[in-house]
This record gives sequence, C-alpha cells and structure tokens, in this order.
Amino acid sequence: MEGRKVAVLGDVMLDEYLFGEVSRISPEAPVPIVRVLKERSVLGGAANVAANLKALGTEPLLIGTLQKDVAGDRLLGLLTELGISISGLVLDASRPTIIKTRVIGQQQQMLRIDREDPGQPEAAVLLGLKDRLERALASASALIVSDYNKGAVNAPVMEAVRSFCAERNLPWIVDPKPGNKTLYRGATLMTPNTKETSELTARPARSDMEVTVAGRALMAELGLKGLLVTRSERGMALFSPDAEHAAPWMIPTEAREVFDVSGAGDTVIAAFSAAIAVGADWREAAMLANAAAGVVVAKVGTATVTPAELLEHYREQEAN
Repeated sequence: MEGRKVAVLGDVMLDEYLFGEVSRISPEAPVPIVRVLKERSVLGGAANVAANLKALGTEPLLIGTLQKDVAGDRLLGLLTELGISISGLVLDASRPTIIKTRVIGQQQQMLRIDREDPGQPEAAVLLGLKDRLERALASASALIVSDYNKGAVNAPVMEAVRSFCAERNLPWIVDPKPGNKTLYRGATLMTPNTKETSELTARPARSDMEVTVAGRALMAELGLKGLLVTRSERGMALFSPDAEHAAPWMIPTEAREVFDVSGAGDTVIAAFSAAIAVGADWREAAMLANAAAGVVVAKVGTATVTPAELLEHYREQEAN
C-alpha cells in the first residue's frame, strides 16, 4: 500500500480522552466522581481516517475545514507529528473546532461530551473545499467521503465529488450518515453499519436475509456499485455490482474481546479503500477491512492498525 495516495473528504475533529478511576458517588447528585489520572488527544472523524491510512503505509490527502483555536492548533500538531499534509484544509473562522470528549473510568466509557457548531460552511469556505478536492484528486487513486454530518459533506461539495471522480474514473467510497442519503447517489461503495442500513432503507437489517433485502434496496435506490455492511459481531456483508442476482458475500468476524468500538468505522473504510487503491479486488479489500476492524476494537479509544497487526489477523482469518 506504500506510496499510493487516497484522498479523504470529511469532518475533521479532535477526540479527547479523560482516563480515571471511580471510587464514590457525588454528594451533589447521583453520579459517579471520576478522578482523572491521564488525558489523551487523538485525531477524530475524517482526520482519524487519514491517520488509519497513514498507519497502513498509504499517503492520505485530507480535505476539510480547520479552525484557528486551541483545539485546532492541537489538531495541526497531531497531523504534523504523523506526517499528514495539511494543505487540503480550509480555514473556517465562523465556528469552533469539533471536539468529542470521552470520560473513561475503569476502562469503561461513562460519558461523552460533544462541542460543535454543525452546518454548511459559508460560500468562501465551500469554494476552498472544492479547490482542495480538485487538487487532491489529480494525484489520488481513490476518494473516501467520511461524513459525520457536521457540514463538510454537503450538496455543493458532493456535486464536485461526482464530477471530478467521473472525469478521472476514480472510485469514491462513503461512510454515510442516514440524514444525508441523497448526497451519496452514484457512489462506488458505501460502508454503513446495520443501524445505518436500517435507517437508510426504513427496513430491518439484523438477520442475513434482512441485510440482503435492505442492501439490495439501498443499492438500487442510490445507484451504488457496491455496499459493505458492517455487522458488529456478525462480521460484514459485501454486495458487488451483481448483487441484484447474487447473494451478498457474508464475512464472519473472529471472536475476540471488544474494548472500544470508537472509530472502528474509520478503520474499516480506510483499510478497504487502501486495498482498492493498490488494485485489490473487493473481496480481498473486504477481508482486510474485516481483519482491521477486529484489531482496532481490541484497543481502547480511537486507534489505528499497523500493517504487521493487519497481516497477522488477516492470516488468522484466512486460516479459519
């Protein structure tokens, strides 16, 4: 995967973690008191997708907005530390950096605090995003759209995505939010989880048959070439272009202890897209994505997967 470029368009954010211990209940209200022992800040949202690509040896081209505040400076520092280019980021002075703060006590997430001001950016920022997108796609082998429904993924920008990717015959792969469904029409592939699949189709999507019916309906409605439904402990379901006539390929997951699913979807779409960028077929890419998810959920907090970890788990998966 080394050397290939994959563009990432989406909502850039900072993930904060407060790790502590709980020994008593507050006298002020029936809530636990967490004594913070350690703090950690990592890249979140589309920036975490970029971090996952970088960890896999791919060169990410991150496109999104950046805010000039304390959290924005920390984001810049984290991106720079990892060697991720910031040339695709557009300054948006109209809103603060998106921050998700998770409070962890005894290795259990107790609370999440979101600080954000979502909404479509102003006209000048939109122009900047389209300009950065066009520049990035000139050298990219694939595009990831990482939509957290905070504003970076919007109708004007997605019109540009469809146009630029069609001109260059580039695959574009979406991690969706159901409320923005119409923005993804014509995507090469989407990676919803079962809850999102159910919301996108207004159908149940729990059993193999339900996932099959819902997946086919979603592909037909949005004109998708493919679909990779992540199903937690049930693994994944891969729909290819002939899904109307063939059953999806069901990929079982490997049994392992799950510590944290934060950012697992970011890891899935990064691993799948990185594999596609170097010429893997969809089944190979889905197997790698499944293996990557199995590794990352065993880590605490938003995390990435190294090639060595991925290869080891992929081999275990193939053997079973």
